[in-house]
Amino acid sequence: MAQRRVDLEEFFHPDGVAVIGGVDRSQTEDALRAAMDSRWGQGNWHLVNPKGGSIGSVPIHETVADVPGSVALAVLSTPPAACAQIVDECGAVGVRYALVFSSGFSEVGPEGAALEAELGEAGRRNNIRIFGPNTNTNAFEPVPEVPGLRGGKIGVVTQSGHNGRPIVQGVHFGIGFSRQVPCGNEVDLEVSDFIEYFAYDDDTAVIAGYIEGFRSADKLRTALEAANAQHKPVVILKIGATDAGSRMASSHTGHLTGSDAVIDGLFEQYGVVRVRDLDELLETAALFAKLGPDVGEGAGLYSISGGSSTLMAEAAELAGVAAPELAEETQKKLHRHIPSYLAVSNPVDNGGTFIITQPAEIRRQVIRDIDDDPVVGYTVIGITGAVPSMSDPLGDDIVALADEVDKPIIATWNSFKVDEVGFDRLVESGIPLFRSFRGCFAALSAYHRYQRHRAAFRVRPPLPDEVPEAAETALGAPVPDTETALRAFGLPLVASEVAPSAGDARQVAENIGLPVAVKIASADFPHKSDAGLVMLGIETLDGVEQTAQLILDRARASDPDAVIGGVEVQQMVSGGTEMIVGVTRDPTLGPAVMVGTGGVFAEVLSDTAVRPLPLDEADAHEMIRSLKGFALLDGARGRPPADVDALAQVVMATATLAAALDSRLAELDLNPVVVLDRGHGAVVVDHLMILSS
Repeated sequence: MAQRRVDLEEFFHPDGVAVIGGVDRSQTEDALRAAMDSRWGQGNWHLVNPKGGSIGSVPIHETVADVPGSVALAVLSTPPAACAQIVDECGAVGVRYALVFSSGFSEVGPEGAALEAELGEAGRRNNIRIFGPNTNTNAFEPVPEVPGLRGGKIGVVTQSGHNGRPIVQGVHFGIGFSRQVPCGNEVDLEVSDFIEYFAYDDDTAVIAGYIEGFRSADKLRTALEAANAQHKPVVILKIGATDAGSRMASSHTGHLTGSDAVIDGLFEQYGVVRVRDLDELLETAALFAKLGPDVGEGAGLYSISGGSSTLMAEAAELAGVAAPELAEETQKKLHRHIPSYLAVSNPVDNGGTFIITQPAEIRRQVIRDIDDDPVVGYTVIGITGAVPSMSDPLGDDIVALADEVDKPIIATWNSFKVDEVGFDRLVESGIPLFRSFRGCFAALSAYHRYQRHRAAFRVRPPLPDEVPEAAETALGAPVPDTETALRAFGLPLVASEVAPSAGDARQVAENIGLPVAVKIASADFPHKSDAGLVMLGIETLDGVEQTAQLILDRARASDPDAVIGGVEVQQMVSGGTEMIVGVTRDPTLGPAVMVGTGGVFAEVLSDTAVRPLPLDEADAHEMIRSLKGFALLDGARGRPPADVDALAQVVMATATLAAALDSRLAELDLNPVVVLDRGHGAVVVDHLMILSS
């Protein structure tokens, strides 16, 4: 395929490199040339240091302007305060790229952040793309080749140079890598640039990343669209899965989205596989690289003991990996060699001594029989103890069959004792190899989810960004009329009216019709029910007037400075299922829509799904169906099925509102949204809209 990121292709293959800064003058010329040639290409580099001099016959130029010939890449290992000026000097001689090895920038505080801003501005001023600062040169280090590599290679991009190292050290497990890219502080080039690069790189089959945060939503979406278009799986360890340090807003929506739910929503849209530690990142990416696409579902499980087989079956089920029962004919074949008292329906237990007592051809025929069963897409073989008399022959069997059988063989070595011949042979074979059942089946589950997503991936079109005239007028009022604005976007609000006084509340209730709910009309009380400022099911006009006065008195006593518009008298909605729909704003990804199980227990249940914009109606249905509370909508325990389509339309109207208002909307909380029986729609009973100040 054609490499779309020609700029990065030039960056990785520069015509002339100036290494500027510290020079180890104690090294020999031969050692210097060997180190520099391996990284920058033979004779393609020059040393620059203000003190000049030489190392043997290698000159050290005092400035980059003194370097003969062209220089495409400058590598800076200089004091951070000098970096911007050096970039200016590089710009004057036509340098196009700068790798800033130096640290001491934004990672150390405000003073360093100011230097980083100067560096970024110098790069833009001179049209120089900057990699770093606070990075290293690993992107240019050759990755060791794996002899007899099975499958494709992994491209690694990280925001921590050190955390990239244990990933690429996976070469010792027979895992291949195309390149390791540590992006550092990302003053210019960022992880998304390199995800896009790897998407179009013929030498890369899978993209793996260690990410602490994303800089640009547009670049990230472009990169992930490219990866999907090229069928390149993206496996990411994204830091930030906890609420620590997150902004917690005043609405339900802000609480329920947490610090990381929007990222999870984006990953769902683009089929990104999210993992939780470096081991899982390496093993999962390696599985994708070694299996390739379109391996069928259905695990055939095989081990040397009943206990191990039980552990395998439970780990598979917990991960959502199917291990279907083998055909009766297959079981008969297996019992020709395995005693009848051992289970072979799946998992298959060979009893252990089978390995010791049977010749290689019989041992291998058992694995062939499992692999041949129509319900099996691959065979997982568990080696749970390093017992040479069993683990070595089983390792030999796996290696011998890996290229013979039609379906993949996957192995686990569940022992810390790896100084065994059997283990070495498994590594040399290049088959997918795991250190635990949990890691194995977690990776397989991710693999199957990705395959299903790959077939259904779509680019979401942008949502309309026009604000209806009625909404514009309502929101532009001295006291914004959020109810009118919501109705203008097509949200089905329940009939209600704000009454300035208790007497007015009586008249409004008579117009709307009893029974009604009465609640305080004030944005200064976001959790009205907690403050006792909501009363439901009032069935008499006298009761409405008395309740309205009570709520007004209670609100004024609670917060004398609150801005109170009166009370809202609202039609009561009976029956249905309470849900919550809302909008929050991520600092990088922008507006995001949330749907969840709602009502007064919304925060207790925390059963939500989130997607950033743009989203489409299929997203809305996927979000709703992903909820634990979907069973309530789907007719659980004899309940009538709810109008899920109507709830999806509420989600889409909310998304359209969020897209149109964009940064003007801080948050929106629709809670509850009562979803009525199928065919009867959904209605928004209460809302809280927070506009940006």
